[in-house]
Amino acid sequence: MPQENVVSKSSKEELESSDSEECLLDMLGLTSLESLVVEESKHAEEPGNIPSLSEKNIKDLVQSHQLGLLYESEAICIFPQDFSISSEHMRRLTDELVWGGDRVQADRTYETIKVWKNGVIEHRRTLTRLENFVDGHEGWSDLCHNYLRKILSAVLGTEMVLYKEKLNLKPPGGSGFAPHLDSPSLRVALGPDGPQSFCTVMVAIDDMTIQNGCLRVSKGPWTESNHCEVVQPEQNGNPDAGGRAGAISTKAAEEMDFKDITCRGGTVVAFNGWAPHRSAANTSPFPRRAVFLTYNSKCEGDFHKQYYEKMEEMRRAWRESVGLAERQQRMEDEKLELEALKTIPNI
Repeated sequence: MPQENVVSKSSKEELESSDSEECLLDMLGLTSLESLVVEESKHAEEPGNIPSLSEKNIKDLVQSHQLGLLYESEAICIFPQDFSISSEHMRRLTDELVWGGDRVQADRTYETIKVWKNGVIEHRRTLTRLENFVDGHEGWSDLCHNYLRKILSAVLGTEMVLYKEKLNLKPPGGSGFAPHLDSPSLRVALGPDGPQSFCTVMVAIDDMTIQNGCLRVSKGPWTESNHCEVVQPEQNGNPDAGGRAGAISTKAAEEMDFKDITCRGGTVVAFNGWAPHRSAANTSPFPRRAVFLTYNSKCEGDFHKQYYEKMEEMRRAWRESVGLAERQQRMEDEKLELEALKTIPNI
């Protein structure tokens, strides 16, 4: 289960805080916004960002590498280099989301992390995750609804559609994810009326290493009828933390052999909803960014919009139950009052 703070919509008071620009620059490895513009223009005309593979090429490669059999026997497959996406392209898409502000619709999550700076440990509220952004961004939409959907469908032998997405930024000092399964939590929002089988595609944005908290998976023929023990979530808990289904018990996790998935930026990995996985904290001085895209079979229906509507409803109900909604409204009222005071001439 991810150990994280409250999930909330993008809010101006958080993005305009004094630390926001500095910590985002730290995550991107940049010294200024101007350096981002230079980097963007450098790669604007770069060809070959996404492999140009015909459906026949895709099917032939999937068959030659026996990716379907690998996925069935291990619940995970790492796509060979032929399928990899340009790491520069992935970083560019990520930068456009992080720096897009109000121009790019996305649900944002912040986490308070410890940062070592000038010999002092600082606590900094940092953007660590974005969700619900694919349909509002042309580049991400093309990547997720077109290329990645096609290669995953070829491996699974059935047409797939996007169910949800999350972009994990994991800055230096960012926390990891405790052992968990995806399927139990993915079913919570829509219950029996929604899809029941899921596959997640991960695309590494930065190189994944042990030091920066790479994905770790326990490989095996995991299915709904053959999955590890999970613990029951907290009643009326945070749907993104203690109230989320799918947490693996400590005893079960200790008996598993989790393999480190180290890979280069742009590598594509797929694992099913019953594959136990986890990650450690990022102890490196650089970010470890990766996008996780969950798909379901098209024959079960397209529920992308309904999923996020229901999740927002659940999150809002949880915030209200613990008094966070009232506090957030009070902060917004105080901000508006300060803005109004700025219009009063100094005497």
